[in-house]
Parts: sequence; C-alpha cells; structure tokens
Amino acid sequence: MNGASKAELARVTALSPQAVVRIVDELNEEGLLFQASKRTGGMGQPATIYRINGKRGYTVGVEVGRGDTTIVLLDFDGARKAVCRHADSFPSIEMVLRHIDAFIDEHLASKNLLNAEAFMGIGVAMPWFLGEWRDELGISVDQAGEWRRADVADRLKAGLTWPAFFENDGNAAALAQLLCGVGVDLQDFLAVNIGTFVGGGLVLGGRVHQGRHGNAGALASMPVCAAGKTDYLIHHASLYALDQDAVTEERSAWVQRCVEALAFAMTSANSLLDLEAVIIDGGLPPSSLEEIAEGLRAHFSSNAPPDFFAPEIRKGTLGNVAAAVGAGLLPMHASFTPDLASLFKKD
Repeated sequence: MNGASKAELARVTALSPQAVVRIVDELNEEGLLFQASKRTGGMGQPATIYRINGKRGYTVGVEVGRGDTTIVLLDFDGARKAVCRHADSFPSIEMVLRHIDAFIDEHLASKNLLNAEAFMGIGVAMPWFLGEWRDELGISVDQAGEWRRADVADRLKAGLTWPAFFENDGNAAALAQLLCGVGVDLQDFLAVNIGTFVGGGLVLGGRVHQGRHGNAGALASMPVCAAGKTDYLIHHASLYALDQDAVTEERSAWVQRCVEALAFAMTSANSLLDLEAVIIDGGLPPSSLEEIAEGLRAHFSSNAPPDFFAPEIRKGTLGNVAAAVGAGLLPMHASFTPDLASLFKKD
C-alpha cells in the first residue's frame, strides 16, 4: 500500500484531526505503523507518510470452492507471502482441513510464526450453498449433504486450532477488490467472479453490503433471458459449462453467451443500484477476462436503455485468488475495525 498522512486519514475516516493524531501515534508506538517517508510540495511542513507494518502480523485465507481449495498467507499489510491451490474434485471437510494443516506447517510453523502476537487467525470463504446445483456439478447426494448441514462452520472450526472467521465467497472476493484490487478508488461497485459457478459481491458506500442473509450479490441464480427463454446466469457465465479443451470457436461462442447473459444481469443490477463500476474477475486468463470486459463495454455503448447510466467495466487483476485474499483479510477486519477499507483505500 502507498501509505497516508494523518491529514489524509482524517479526511478518509471522517474522524477529527485530534483523534487521528492520537490513534496514529499509538499505533506507531506499538509498531503496527511506521513512518515510511516525507511528502513535500504542499504548503507548510512536509507531511509524514505512515504505512502499515506488514511484519507485525500474518493471516491465512482459505477459499473452499466446488472444484479446488485455494490458500494464501497474507502479512499485516495485505501482501501475499505464499499461495497454494489444490485442484481437487468436489471437496470434503476432512480434505479442506488437511490442506490447511499442511499449509500452516510449511509456511508458519516452520518459521516460528504461530504465536499469539504474530498469527491473527484463519479466514474461510465459501459459497453458502456449496452443496446445491448437484446436476451441474455431477456430485452425489452424500457429497452435497456434507455441506448442506447447518453446522458446517462449527465442524470446520472444530478441526482448527486457531481463531477462524467465515464469510460468503462472493463477499470475500468483493472485500479483496475493495482493499487490494482494482476497486480501491471506488465506493459503489459489483464484483463479478467467474469461477466454477459465477458469483459476486456488492460494495455500497465503501463497505461490503452483505444483505440480510449474507448473500447479497450472489449472481448465480439471477434470472436472465437467453435464446428467447428465461434462465439463470449460472448456466451461461460459469466455467463448469466451458470445456477446458475447447477449440477457439467453441471458446468464442461461450464468451459471447457469457457477455450476453452478464449484460442482462448487469442492466438489472445497475438499474436498481446506480453503480460506479462492475469488476470482472475470476479463473480465466487475463486475455479472456479482457475479452469479456470489452464485450460488455461494447454492449453498453450501443444497446443500453435510453435512461441508463452505464457503469464503468473494469477487468480485475486478482484472478482465482480473490476470495482467498478476501478471506485472509477477515481476521484483521474482526480485530481492528468494521471499516477496514479506511486503512487501505487510496486517492
């Protein structure tokens, strides 16, 4: 992160200058912040720029996906220090716990970082309905049933020695875009994540908007019109429907269907919310994400309703680690502030 002066922090957080001075000085004394540089060029004395001391803490973020488990190690500044991705078949709780234990042993225990001062905990991001849509995934009733039980979080916590924090994967990915991705300068946006199933998260007023059940922005079940029929977005913008060995023509046809369905869903969402931007990210190569983003830009430049303010379309850069990075931010979110964005966002 680029850091900020006390005056900038006061403006961003809407706290009084006196309160910011007190808070920053205390955090500086505790070693959670450090004086990174001096900024000159303005009136008066040069401004001291403070940055988060990444070495003062570490978190682990885990995304439990329908076809893989992604684990990241973040330092206190949100920088990725290690990433591990297990491309498994549909996961079991035992498998996820085994992957987490191995990752922690390799990247934390071996470096003597598993102490109360250094290790802040584990964030876990997963779909609230991981066991649903069985036909699309080709999984058994027993495989789905393990994730349909109400005590999933409790069973995962029981297998972990450290503090654990849980969030919907779409919300976690939106948090990552807000703090560490291309949404750092935005207040209102929809983060679209194209994975095994398409998903999303919603940011309003600079905060992740979770909704009553923590499922706001869950795009998979959003109705769309495709080929003259009503369907759900999941069937047109999800990677399960794209053969990874598809030839160029088949991949182009999938991209076109994806763009058309996303445009329909985004028109609905933006008509309701009047967003600044929509971020397109996920488990596709950057060139494919840009192709989808450009297709959406072209659609809204020529086919938007006459009373419609088209949102900016941005291509994300976090790729298939977005939800895991967001999960890794959860322990810091819980420990320090409900508006963690004020610590990271920049002009």
